[in-house]
Amino acid sequence: MQTTEAKVPPLLLAVLISLSVGGLMSSDINLPGLAQTAHALGTSVSAVQATFSPYLVGLLVAQLLYGPWSDAIGRRRLVIGGFTLYAVASLGCALSPNIAVFATTRLLQALGAGAGLVLARAIVGDLYGQQTAARVFTTIMPVVGASPAVSPLLGGYLTTYVSWQAPFFLTAVIAAVTVLAVVLRVPESLPAERRARRLRTTVGNYRRLLLSAKFWGYGLNLGVGYAVYTGYLVASPVIFQRLGMSTEINGYCYISIAAAYIAGNLVSRRLVKRHSIDRLLVRGHLIFSSGALVLLVVGLTDPQTPWPLLVLMTAVTIGNGFLFPMSVAGGVTSFPAMAGAASGLLGAVQMAGGSFSSLVVSKIPPDIRSFAILVAVLALTGLTAFHCLRAITARAATAPKSPPAVPPAAPVASATPTDD
Repeated sequence: MQTTEAKVPPLLLAVLISLSVGGLMSSDINLPGLAQTAHALGTSVSAVQATFSPYLVGLLVAQLLYGPWSDAIGRRRLVIGGFTLYAVASLGCALSPNIAVFATTRLLQALGAGAGLVLARAIVGDLYGQQTAARVFTTIMPVVGASPAVSPLLGGYLTTYVSWQAPFFLTAVIAAVTVLAVVLRVPESLPAERRARRLRTTVGNYRRLLLSAKFWGYGLNLGVGYAVYTGYLVASPVIFQRLGMSTEINGYCYISIAAAYIAGNLVSRRLVKRHSIDRLLVRGHLIFSSGALVLLVVGLTDPQTPWPLLVLMTAVTIGNGFLFPMSVAGGVTSFPAMAGAASGLLGAVQMAGGSFSSLVVSKIPPDIRSFAILVAVLALTGLTAFHCLRAITARAATAPKSPPAVPPAAPVASATPTDD
C-alpha cells in the first residue's frame, strides 16, 4: 500500500540507484575503449560502434516487457532475474572471442539491465505517494544525470590502466552485488492481492494508458526532454569540432550538462515539499522553453563560437532536471494498479524521443542555427502539449458523471373493475 510520506531505507535507496543507473552506465562506459575493443576482437571500430544499436533496442524492448510482467508476478523476482542476466552478459562481453558474440552479449546485457530502469520506478510507485516518490526520484536522478559524464571518464581510466575488458567486469560486479542485496534484504513491493490476475490483463493496461490524457501529460515531458538531451549528445561533437574545439575540451563540456541536470534535480527536490508535482512541471517547462527560445534567437545569428550553445544548453538542462523526476513520479503514482506498465511505457516514450531526435540530427546541417531550431520546436511542442493535456485531465476529473439509466417501470395493474 502506498504511503504519502515515509522515510526511505538507505539500502533500498542504494538498490534503486543501482537499478536506475546500470542500463545507462553500460551504454557508454566502454566508449573510450572502442579502438582497443576493435583490435582485441579483430574488427573495425565502426563494427564495435554498431553494437550500440542492438543495445538501445534491448533497453526499449526490456522496458515494455518487464513493466506489465511485473504487474502480474511482482517486482522482486524480475529484478533478480534481470540483473543476473545483466551480470552474466557483462562477463560475456568481456570474454567475447569475436564481434558477433560481442554484439549478442551486448543485446543480452541491455535486456537484463533494462529491468532495473523500469522496475526501480515501479517499486517507488508501489511504496510511496506522489510527494515522497518525487523526493526519491530527485535523489536518484542526479546520479542518473551524472552517469553520461562519469561513465566514460571511469571507463577511460579502466581501459588505460587495466584493459578494454575492465569496464565490463565492473558492471558485472555491480550487478551481482545488487542481486545479492535484493535477495538478502529487499522484500517484494507489490503484494499478491494487488497484482493483476492475468498477464493478458496487464498487457491490456497499455491500451488504457495510451488512451489516457493524464499519462501523456507526464510521458510527453520525458519524450521531449530526452529528445533534446540525446540530440545534443549526437550533434554537439560535430558542431564543436567544426567550430574549432579540441576533442579534449569537448569531453569536459558534458560535465557542465550533468552539473546543470543535477542542479535542477536538487532544486526541484527542495520545492516538492511545498508545491505539487504539476506546479513544478510548469516551472520546469518555463525554464526549458525560455532557454530554448534564447538559444533560437542567438542561433539564428549563426555564431561561429561554440560557447552560446554550451551555455544555453546548460540552462535548458536545468529545466530537464525538473521535468524528468517530476514526470516519472507523476506517471507511476497516478496509476498504482498498473505501475509496472506505466513505468515501462514511460521508458519507451523516453527512448522513442531520443531515437527520433538522433534521426533528425543526422539529417540536418551540423550547425548551431539548425540545432537551435530543433530544440525550440521540441520545447514549445512539449510546453503546449503539457498545458493542453493538463486541461483535458482537469476537465475530465470535474465533469459530472452521467447517472445510470433507469429501466422503465413495469405496468401497474388497474384497481378499477372492468366493464365486462
